[in-house]
Amino acid sequence: MSEDTIHEFNDEHPFNDFIKNNEYVVIFFTATWSGPSKMISPIFTKLSKNHPEVKFVKLDIDELKELSQTYDAKNLPTFKLLHNSAVVDGCVGANPSELVSKVEKLSDQASANK
Repeated sequence: MSEDTIHEFNDEHPFNDFIKNNEYVVIFFTATWSGPSKMISPIFTKLSKNHPEVKFVKLDIDELKELSQTYDAKNLPTFKLLHNSAVVDGCVGANPSELVSKVEKLSDQASANK
């Protein structure tokens, strides 16, 4: 893992187990060649540190093509927000204010349900 608060997977099975075992998750679909993904990555990292009640995952679409298809991550960056393994929200593109707003909403739900 490159960051203590961000989980990275290069195999589908550990990822699926992680999703099943964590109630609130934000997935960041990225690629090493994606400029917009690189631009928003520091914001994703900051969100992961500020919202410990939510788990943050970064997936490289070139390494996990099947997962990117499963979650319909066609454009980069793509973010999917999950509750109990189901996608409840998401956004596409390097739009910091939209990402922050959606993560804060998910974090508020996680905090309210503790």
